[in-house]
Amino acid sequence: LKEAVEFHSRYVHTVISRIYYNVNSSWTGRISLQELRRSNLLQVIALLEKEEDINQITQYFSYEHFYVIYCKFWELDRDHDLFIDKHDLARHSDHALSTRLIDRIFSGAVTRGKPKDLQGQTNQLKMSYTEFVWFLLAEEDKSHPRAIEYWFR
Repeated sequence: LKEAVEFHSRYVHTVISRIYYNVNSSWTGRISLQELRRSNLLQVIALLEKEEDINQITQYFSYEHFYVIYCKFWELDRDHDLFIDKHDLARHSDHALSTRLIDRIFSGAVTRGKPKDLQGQTNQLKMSYTEFVWFLLAEEDKSHPRAIEYWFR
């Protein structure tokens, strides 16, 4: 990662997204002291002090996990503007997502904040990279408490 400077900010965004996905159970966009204490984040950070290979600690900071997430996003983002639209997301997992599910994701029901309308048209709603990280985490482990909240909010 030291040599691949272009990936630094994407890696940081991925780590932050993974931390918020796992720790911020209130969906406020702020981690409370209570949420921090209930999580394993501080223990994982303490493990980083002892472990030389960051990939051995799979929670939050794994470069390998980042690379898989980023490559999936890059494959879907055809114009490489770091946003994907409904058509891009429809290609995820060999078109496994229904249009109804994609519409729900882009409606803003499963994200914090409003959907991004970058073109001034409602049919051009976009998903950012960090929103994609949450989507992918929820898609990969549907039994996680945050995934259940993601799909049924």
